[in-house]
Amino acid sequence: MKDFQGKVVVITGAGSGIGREMALQLAGCGAVLALNDVKEAELEETWAALPDLARGLRRTFDVGERLAVQDFANAVKDQLGRVDVVVNNAGFSVRPQPVIYSRVEDYERTLKVNLWGVIYGSLAFLPYLREQSDSSLVNVSSVFGLYAFPGTGPYNVSKFGVRGFTETLRVEMGDRMHVCCVHPGGIATNIHRNVEIDDPAERERFIRTFDKRAHTTAAEAAQQIIRGIERRDPRVLIGRDAYWVDKITRLLPARYERLLTRWLDRDRFLSREG
Repeated sequence: MKDFQGKVVVITGAGSGIGREMALQLAGCGAVLALNDVKEAELEETWAALPDLARGLRRTFDVGERLAVQDFANAVKDQLGRVDVVVNNAGFSVRPQPVIYSRVEDYERTLKVNLWGVIYGSLAFLPYLREQSDSSLVNVSSVFGLYAFPGTGPYNVSKFGVRGFTETLRVEMGDRMHVCCVHPGGIATNIHRNVEIDDPAERERFIRTFDKRAHTTAAEAAQQIIRGIERRDPRVLIGRDAYWVDKITRLLPARYERLLTRWLDRDRFLSREG
């Protein structure tokens, strides 16, 4: 797909970060947008920034709610007539802590959005995407879908799941449809600021640490994803950290954990509960 003019593009999590930047950039390419976010105020900010011709449809709902996703897919098809690109971008994360202190609820909440949201969105839109000869399905995983980073068990599980689901679909579809898995590294978005950490000091330390590692802007990430759609890339790695992790895990799949262990103070890490 080299021309987005008049194409209908669906983006979840479009209220901020990569989702908002993709909406703004694709609007400039002539796309008609169908946008979602769980936060109505943020979605309205994105919507207000779009030119009139790009405003197709917007809905506020949780992508972890299957019926809401299906209703959205049906509404996009009914009101806009077609679906050319779907970007399952919405994401969520809980507070960082060792697996031994994590709760079942942490996994349920994270997988509901990050994994089930992608599965629901993909299955709901696939019949409509397959009606177009050059459609694209883009599912956003993470660098944490490439390697197991300590302290982020629920997030790792969800993003590895997105990768597995997307790669399976890509193998099955072959050249019949473009299916892409995106692995962003540290991106300067608000997802880390929405992590629920009760201790204000600990929350501030977490945010500062993430900000230091977020070397790629949301605008740059959006640009790379759009370029990946244009080139029909099967994978999009975003950021130097993502490329580094990808190389290490492919070259040393059974040994990369030792690299993580070198800097992890395991005794101190495991002694801290949340």
